[in-house]
Amino acid sequence: DEGCQQDKAVVSTQSTGGEKTANKTEEKTTDNTTKPLNETKEAKKEVIPDKPVIVKEILKIESTVFGIPRLLDTSKGKEKLAALKKIDDDKRATEEARNKLESFVISMKDVMQQDVYKSASTPEEMEKIMKALHDETEWMEEESWGETYVVFNARLAAVEDQCETVRSRVKEMEGRSGSVADLKQAFNLTRQFLAKMANTSEELRYHTIVEIDNLENLMNTTQDWLEKTSDAQSKLAISEDPVLKLADLKTKRQSLERELYYLIRKPIPQWYKDKLADMMKKVKEGEKKEGEKKDTVTDDDLEVKEEDGKKKDDTSVKDEIPVEEAVPKTEEKKEEEKKEEAKKDEEKKEEL
Repeated sequence: DEGCQQDKAVVSTQSTGGEKTANKTEEKTTDNTTKPLNETKEAKKEVIPDKPVIVKEILKIESTVFGIPRLLDTSKGKEKLAALKKIDDDKRATEEARNKLESFVISMKDVMQQDVYKSASTPEEMEKIMKALHDETEWMEEESWGETYVVFNARLAAVEDQCETVRSRVKEMEGRSGSVADLKQAFNLTRQFLAKMANTSEELRYHTIVEIDNLENLMNTTQDWLEKTSDAQSKLAISEDPVLKLADLKTKRQSLERELYYLIRKPIPQWYKDKLADMMKKVKEGEKKEGEKKDTVTDDDLEVKEEDGKKKDDTSVKDEIPVEEAVPKTEEKKEEEKKEEAKKDEEKKEEL
C-alpha cells in the first residue's frame, strides 16, 4: 500500500509540472502572436531612464568641543585687563613727565648763563629763577620717587611760569627787527598801489574814492603807531617788559595787507569792461581813418611829388659826375706830352 501511494504522488507531481510548462508555453505563444511590432518598439523606448533628480535634505550635525570650555561671562576678565592697561599707561606718563621736567630744568640752567638772558632780567628775577631750578633738582633727586605724572606736570607748569618773563623778553627782542621790517614792506606796497591809483584817471579806475581813502588812512595811522611805539621802546631797558610787541606788529601788518589785497584782487565789474571795450573801439576807428587819409592823394600832392622827383634827379646826376673829371688833369697832360716827345726823338734817331 505504501508503495502504491508513492507512485501516485510521483505521477501527480509530474502531471502538475507538465501543466505548468504547458501553461507557460501557451502564454508565450499567445503573447508573441497578439503583440504587434509597434508595441514592442514603444516598450524599448520606455525603458530609457529619465534625467536624475536632485533631492535636498537638511542634515543635522552635532558638535562636541574638546578641551577647556568657553567662558560665558568675560566682564571680570575685561575689567582686570583694563586695570592692568591703566597701570602701564600711568607708569609711561609718569616717566614722560619726569623726563620733561628734568630736561627743562637742565636746559634753563644752561640758558640763564647766557649774556642775553642775563641782560634781559634783573638780579632779583635771576636769583628767583635759579633758586626755583635748584629746588626742582633737589626734589627730583630726593622726594620725587613714587609720585605720579600729575605732580610732575604741575611742578613743570610752575617752573615755566617762573621763567616765562625773561624768556618772553628775549623772544621779543630777537624777533622785533624782523617783524618791523615786514610791516615796513607792507607800507611800501601800499604806497606803490596808492601812487598807481593817483596816476590813473577816474574813467580808467573802478576802485571807489572811499576805498582808497580808507586804505590811505589805515596806512597813516599804522605808521604813526609804529613811530610812537618805537620811540617808547627805545627808551626802555632790555630788562623791562617791551611796549612794541610781536603780536601787535603782526596784527597791524595783517590788517593793512588785508585791505591792500582786497583792492588789488577786487574783481573787475562788467561796466568797466564795457567801457574799456568802447574806448578800444574808438581808438581803432581813429587809426583806421588816419590810414585812409594817408592812402588818398590829391593833385597838389602829385605836383609836389613830381617837382621833388625832378630835383632829386638833378642832384643825382650831379652826384654821378666824379670830382676828378671836373678838375683839369694838368700833371697827366704833361706826362703824356713828355712821352710823345720821347717817341719823336726815338723815331728821329732811327731815321739817322
